Amino acid sequence: MQLIKFIVTGGTAAAVHLFILWLLVDLNELTPLLANPLAFLLAFIVSYFGHSLWTFNHKQHVHHNTLVKFLLVQLLCSFVLNQGLYTLLLTYSHLNYLVASFIVLAVIPLVTFTLSKYWAFK
Repeated sequence: MQLIKFIVTGGTAAAVHLFILWLLVDLNELTPLLANPLAFLLAFIVSYFGHSLWTFNHKQHVHHNTLVKFLLVQLLCSFVLNQGLYTLLLTYSHLNYLVASFIVLAVIPLVTFTLSKYWAFK
């Protein structure tokens, strides 16, 4: 059940990420590589609260400690991998920026679930 909650929460955060990315690139004319970190930040907020309050159901944890650990997981693992893979796909393929972002957002959760479950929300 926890894995399903992780997928639903992560899917919601990924949808927020893709929507914000689209808004920033298509409507505000930012470059995809500049818009991606901003979209990541808003998706992070959705992800943290969804995972904290629902996926890992941590009503007893101290938000400050958990937030710092989850932020480290997201920044060091998820964002670095996200931006790195996204940059590679945009640089070396002819993929649309949203397709490239979708691919990245489908791959990264395997790493973040493991680190979130066994470290950040432990």
